Amino acid sequence: MLSVLNESHVFTGRGSTALWSILKSLNRPNAKVLLPVNICEIVYPIVKKAGMIPKFYDVNEFDGNAKLENIQDAFTGDESVLLAVHNFGLPIDIDKISAWVVENNLFMIEDVCNSLGGKFNDKPLGLWGDAAIFSFGYAKVIEHGFGGAAFVKDKNLRKEVEHLTNSLETYSDVHRLKDSEFQKQLRDIRLNEEHQAPSTYLPLYKNYSDFLLYKIDAQAKKEILACMQTLEQNVELRAKKASMYRTKIRSNKVQHIDHKEGQIYWRYNLLVDSPERQDLIDKLRGNNLLVSTWYPPIAELFEKNVDKKKYSGSYRFRDKVVNLFVDHRVTESDISKTIDIINGL
Repeated sequence: MLSVLNESHVFTGRGSTALWSILKSLNRPNAKVLLPVNICEIVYPIVKKAGMIPKFYDVNEFDGNAKLENIQDAFTGDESVLLAVHNFGLPIDIDKISAWVVENNLFMIEDVCNSLGGKFNDKPLGLWGDAAIFSFGYAKVIEHGFGGAAFVKDKNLRKEVEHLTNSLETYSDVHRLKDSEFQKQLRDIRLNEEHQAPSTYLPLYKNYSDFLLYKIDAQAKKEILACMQTLEQNVELRAKKASMYRTKIRSNKVQHIDHKEGQIYWRYNLLVDSPERQDLIDKLRGNNLLVSTWYPPIAELFEKNVDKKKYSGSYRFRDKVVNLFVDHRVTESDISKTIDIINGL
């Protein structure tokens, strides 16, 4: 099996629950947590709910992931936790980052939510840090619909995480309904740029965050572990679809992101300059072909007076990235149509 995930992990309601359980169990009130500025926006309120302070670092403009230098630039010596994210299925330079973390006495949590099955130097992602988080929600590599997991090296801390997780409510129709209501609110907000600000996002997530924390029952855990048995085939199929994009997209209007050893494909990412980028997105969606542009920088959603120059790599990546789907939602016919549209730019 490509992944470290097994029954010894602490299974949670979602990846964000796993993160909260780990942070809360550390018992470090007001500790500063380093995290990439283009993280899934749900992470910011989760860090706050754990009683800690989010501190953003930038990512590079070429693949949307952080280099060690990005983390070092944001580090002041006051931070004690690092969330190291392998985004888009790309392994970051986790060997260098791990060594730096040890030197500076930080607790490192690997975010493997979009890179399940990936490796660095033939070692599975999720085994490099003090802890790791996994997710099995919508559009994840293993897609169960809900569920997450935490890996914790220290046995005593793991017991704390397990105890805290077990104290939560079990996932139910209440959580499903609240999530549906929240997603609708979020879609409406994203259609209006004026509402994409702390005055909207902070109260929105404050009202919703209680419903992010839950556990799963034994049946859901059993189903996720069963899905894990298909991980290798899943990863191979994604790689096959990604290879079609890589070998057949020849337009000089797009830039392929270099393949990295140990990478898995959450999406197939391209970089496209404006105005061709928006034209491409409109054409793909107009032909009912799946495409996304995540993940954007989130600092200005939660904090006032953000200095965008501090996150220039993330903004440049945001303005160019196009994510093409490689999962069960797309057929080879869909991919061929996508390729034809891109080559026609």
